[in-house]
Amino acid sequence: MPHALRSIGWSLYATASWTWCIGLFLPAILLQWFGWPGFLMIAIPNCIGAAAMGLFLGSPGASRLFCTRHHTAIGSFVSLTIAFHLIFLAFVAHWLSPVDLQLTAGWLIWPVAALVMASAVSLIPRRWWPLIGLLAFLSGGIVIFFASGTLSYPGWSGERPPIDLLWLSPVFVIGFLLCPWLDAPFHRARQETQGSLAFVLLAPLFLCMLLVTASYWSLTEGTATLAVLLWVFGQSIFTIAANLRECRVGGVAHSNDMGWFWGCIIVAGFGVVLVFNNTWTGAMNLYLGLLAVYGIAFPAIIFAWCRRRSPAVTTPRVIRLVVVLLIAGWLGNIGFITGPTWVAILPAVLVLMTPLFIPRRRG
Repeated sequence: MPHALRSIGWSLYATASWTWCIGLFLPAILLQWFGWPGFLMIAIPNCIGAAAMGLFLGSPGASRLFCTRHHTAIGSFVSLTIAFHLIFLAFVAHWLSPVDLQLTAGWLIWPVAALVMASAVSLIPRRWWPLIGLLAFLSGGIVIFFASGTLSYPGWSGERPPIDLLWLSPVFVIGFLLCPWLDAPFHRARQETQGSLAFVLLAPLFLCMLLVTASYWSLTEGTATLAVLLWVFGQSIFTIAANLRECRVGGVAHSNDMGWFWGCIIVAGFGVVLVFNNTWTGAMNLYLGLLAVYGIAFPAIIFAWCRRRSPAVTTPRVIRLVVVLLIAGWLGNIGFITGPTWVAILPAVLVLMTPLFIPRRRG
């Protein structure tokens, strides 16, 4: 296959795999809260972070070395990402689906069906994944087509005061810039391509996917259309399958014993039950709480142990990081959920201070 065509294919694969339960719903929330400034706050660092990961690594060998050194962090990221999708699908089935499109016990059927289908898709030979990514990318046009007849447009302000966006932005920006380094499908794309073309293309391609979500920006309880439901379900299957493949075959996550997979099933089980036995507000808060893991916990892990000359992982250092994360999580819950909103900037400060709590090795 020609180099350029191969790069385009794997770029589409990475784009589709990165369009998951954050990109499928968070832009809609931020557009409701802040209008287009909220969308730009997620789109700019997200596109930059996705492209920068591949550009900074620079070569397949650099990606393989990173995965070898940090396979535990990548494996945990893969595990939680799969679990998050299963919980999100229960949320979509139970809370976003209108009454006439809801299934009996859909909150359970959706995640189970997605997991079964994704498991089957994960068995598809590697050479076909770029083509599947192309189909997933093109399917976004179908969503926009069906939304075009009733499409309204958000303004430059929303339900919440603009100052709140200033306080919330640091956690989102840190997460979007750093989390791609632990994403297994991104490493797969980096390892399958030479040069920078795939990741240069990734930024504008992913922006297109975020604009698909913007087309249903007013989505709230019980308002999802059939096209949106199929889009969310299909994209979630693709992302679960892409991550599950790396987990199953021991690829970039080096986890061929499937231990991470069973861990994610346990986490997802608790989350799905919480979605069903909750209110709309409680389910939304659960979604935001899971987002905080990607804006607080994983960036802190990267700062602690995925830098050059990072120290060895020891029990005292783990305890120290856990304490920092507990404090940051508590502050994040105040800032993002209970208020006041300005407190949301404090967990971002703690994350940035992680290198002070866990300094590099000398020499």
